[in-house]
Amino acid sequence: MSQAGTVLELIQARRRDDALELVRSAARDAGLAAAVKLLAEVQQAVGDLWQQNELTVADEHAATAVVDLALAAACLEAERRPHAPGGTVVVACAEEEWHVMPARMFAEQLTAAGWDVVFLGASTPAEHLQRFVAAEPPAAVAVSCTVPLYLHGARRAIAASHAVGVPVLAGGAAFGTAPNRAAAIGADAWASTLDGAVATLSRWVSNRPPLAAPLVDDAPALAAGAERPMIVERAMSALASRYPPLADYTSGQLARTREDLDYILRFAEASLLTGDDSIITSFASWLKSVLAARGLPDGILPLGIGVLQECLPEGLNQVDRLLTAMKTATAAEQ
Repeated sequence: MSQAGTVLELIQARRRDDALELVRSAARDAGLAAAVKLLAEVQQAVGDLWQQNELTVADEHAATAVVDLALAAACLEAERRPHAPGGTVVVACAEEEWHVMPARMFAEQLTAAGWDVVFLGASTPAEHLQRFVAAEPPAAVAVSCTVPLYLHGARRAIAASHAVGVPVLAGGAAFGTAPNRAAAIGADAWASTLDGAVATLSRWVSNRPPLAAPLVDDAPALAAGAERPMIVERAMSALASRYPPLADYTSGQLARTREDLDYILRFAEASLLTGDDSIITSFASWLKSVLAARGLPDGILPLGIGVLQECLPEGLNQVDRLLTAMKTATAAEQ
């Protein structure tokens, strides 16, 4: 069993102190980066098990609470490098982004690397971020976003920071594995590793970059978002006539069905926002696996996508195109 597997097994057995000691030992022996890598692997395993319907949301939250505590314990074991010159870095999650752990892991590693860091936590409203940054401008703002649904919030955070003249470094799974999505929403740089982030921040200390502008117009995504509530309600009514088992759904099941339809459209909006179709096609694969693990029939996802397409008002041709791409990606996995 891997070390991450052992930590997760200890967490699930409610042997919290043993899990903490294993992570602290990793930090003592190999440094904070090794402990963070270990905890990130644990978090990934927890997410995978939830996706496979082997953990409940309560199980996931309980595990994450121990991971959070283990990160704090590992930080107490870590040596801090000499103070890095150049001011403060503010680290914040995009609006609505409640996956705080990746941002906190980054903030703690940046602190251990000698930087002054202010960590604002999850879902920081852009207006409040702007006021905070304006009061005492930092060298940079680092915006974290894990789920592409919340890239709208990341774009607002970037604009808020730029409004007071502060450059933004973007990071997190929502930005994918290349700088394109970050550049699309106006970030000044993107980093996928701590070393890459430190290199960028160090350059900015001595030579602050000209602030970037978004490369993709957000008007189509915003227009689609304005129509989304109406589209989802129409789709729920249409789905009831196409899928008879819906009549026996509980209120909770109906709420989750409505949420899934809403998510499909929001991922389409994220694709529009970044000019990146892979956002919605990757979501297709993920959602298909989630629904299958919960016992829904294979045809339910293409049916839902088709119903959404039928309910689109005129003028949302790009959304229709993205839903077709999603349906095609789903069919390709059959």
